Amino acid sequence: MSCTSEEIAEKRRIAIERLNARKKSLESQNNNSSSNKVAAKSINGPPQQASSDRQNKTPLTISTFYGSNQSSFGKSSSSFQAKRSGPSALPYAKPAPKSSTPSSKVAPVFVRTVTCTCSILSDTRFIVDTNGFNEQMIDIFKQIPSKSYEPTTRKWTFELKDYSILQERIATLNPHVVLGGIPKFVLQEFANGAKPKPSRICLNAIEPSLVESLLEFQKEGVAFAIDKGGRVLIADEMGLGKTYQAIAVADFYQQDWPLLVCTTASTRDSWAHKIRQLLPHIPVHGIAALNSGQDYIGESRVLIASYSMMERCGEKLLDRGFGMLIFDESHTLKNFKAKCTTVALALAKRARRVVLLSGTPALSRPVELFTQLQMLDGRFCSFKEYSTRYCAGKQSNFGWDASGQSNLAELNLLLGRKFMIRRTKDEVMSELTEKNRETIVLDPSYLWTNEDVEDNMSSYAADYSTSKGRQREEALLKYYSITAEAKAPAVCAYLKEVVKENKKFIVFAHHRSMLDAIEKSLSKQKVDFIRIDGTTRSDLRGALVERFQTKANCRAAVLSLKACNAGITLTAAQLVLFAELDWNPSTLAQAESRAHRIGQEDNVTVRYLLAKKTADDIIWTMLQRKQETLSRVGLCNEDFSDASNVQAPCNAGNIEPFLNKSLSPGGPKKGTLDGFVHRSSPALPSKPQPTATGSTTLKEHDCLDSFLNPDDDDDDLAGLEL
Repeated sequence: MSCTSEEIAEKRRIAIERLNARKKSLESQNNNSSSNKVAAKSINGPPQQASSDRQNKTPLTISTFYGSNQSSFGKSSSSFQAKRSGPSALPYAKPAPKSSTPSSKVAPVFVRTVTCTCSILSDTRFIVDTNGFNEQMIDIFKQIPSKSYEPTTRKWTFELKDYSILQERIATLNPHVVLGGIPKFVLQEFANGAKPKPSRICLNAIEPSLVESLLEFQKEGVAFAIDKGGRVLIADEMGLGKTYQAIAVADFYQQDWPLLVCTTASTRDSWAHKIRQLLPHIPVHGIAALNSGQDYIGESRVLIASYSMMERCGEKLLDRGFGMLIFDESHTLKNFKAKCTTVALALAKRARRVVLLSGTPALSRPVELFTQLQMLDGRFCSFKEYSTRYCAGKQSNFGWDASGQSNLAELNLLLGRKFMIRRTKDEVMSELTEKNRETIVLDPSYLWTNEDVEDNMSSYAADYSTSKGRQREEALLKYYSITAEAKAPAVCAYLKEVVKENKKFIVFAHHRSMLDAIEKSLSKQKVDFIRIDGTTRSDLRGALVERFQTKANCRAAVLSLKACNAGITLTAAQLVLFAELDWNPSTLAQAESRAHRIGQEDNVTVRYLLAKKTADDIIWTMLQRKQETLSRVGLCNEDFSDASNVQAPCNAGNIEPFLNKSLSPGGPKKGTLDGFVHRSSPALPSKPQPTATGSTTLKEHDCLDSFLNPDDDDDDLAGLEL
């Protein structure tokens, strides 16, 4: 409840009166104690006699119970009584320090400290957040010329030019008020206020045919990269043509070549094809791919390598002396302890130009951005400074903990000002087709074929909910694996109905057992399809993608979620299915964008096939929490909670959507399979249709909630690599 300034002043006056009354009471107790001791001296006689009288009695001390060796605790009963009669004899009060005269004892005064935390709000202003009230502090705030108070948030904002003035004046209130300042590396970047848009005159030095093929927002991205000296992170959403922009920047800096392009193994050939297509003045023999450690790279002007080959041939690449680097899917380098990241950092340190490309620079946490920022500017800040400011870094029993997040709004501004340019599809591609996301709750009759299977799944859920740390990770991995086996029959039953929709579709899965089951099901239905997973040779992937894109009779693409979530274009599909989930929302968003990207002419429907009482319950909750964190940094614009909830057809009947229009007050929490924020989808009828399976019972909700409670260890599992 808020108080007016008059009410606050009145409460302060009453508190001061109470404090003065308490001091007077303590002083009177001191005076009474001194007079009692003088009276005791006159009654007991000389000091020597009193001392002998005390020696004739056995004192009741702690040593009586623990022995005479406990010398540090063996205090006499007289001293114990003297402490109790002193002015500090208050309930739960700490013992007063020893003093030569009892009159020197003063009651301790506890001062409450108000902490002010500052963070950047815009290019020209910063915000101050306080955890308490101090009248003198508010007076100082009011005296700052650029002050602005927001009543709804109760926060003060000021212009950055007044930051030093505020620092000096708040310092006079120490220790009553402490100001948590803005780091130096942040202030330096925002010192000159707002920056103008970079000029596009640099585009005149780039291959004319390439510039003509760029859209307006892509030209802006190229100009931004050149304005940053060719050390930039292009983080446009998937499907917005980051490859075209990177090649244009590379063409501008041809004097710094040779050029090294590091990418995933599945996109190595497509990069070579794009460079030949967009830069026709580069001779064909000047573009080479690093396929093995024995390949000769001495004379190639453009070398394309996978991350695994870069790691294996690190010394050879360093000796070649590449002046420009392009790291595609740069979030691959998030782990600073990995050897691949170490080699990339060494290459970036020697190169003059470094271009990072990623639609999802951080998959889970802000800490994953640090190594990428170090590649662009090694002198930007230390890991301790970065993690303290943006990862809620703190010292724990196991070392330095940088797994959290803090000051995310400021980090988003800092990235956009110094390193990163990011545009979303909604911002730059208003004509792009619509994407509708749905969740399909699979028919449980195909999951629980017998009681043993259901009991087995319940035991895995119990193991996960009761374990901690590494055991918890292992329990979830096993639960995730067994879920694939349990879901496979239900997924295949649902695919029988999808085939009847007469649309081209993509099916993503992770486990081999699920991929094999889907392949077998489609083969039985005589559906022409392609399959790409980790075992597919890189030289065959391009032909498979081309076949799906151009052949009308090729209806389906069965893809590995890890091997095919980036680097390929499958705009011939209008339906994307996820037979399994992944730990990271960015991975799923990337996979969705294989179909929903530039070149797509139809609306895209994305369906997540979920099963109750499986690991899907836990992982879906994890995904939503992590997606909210990434959205605050501006690195994820997807919202998985907006998916329409649909009940799968029972026993392979007709597809009749079952939409839950509302949730009861005592219903499931957001994040469970029945806890979505529902919206109607254009692809679905608005009126719910009943099915034979019926609605979820309260007993089922209770079973789900029993192991869906949020837990701190879920954050540790968020970065788990499978």
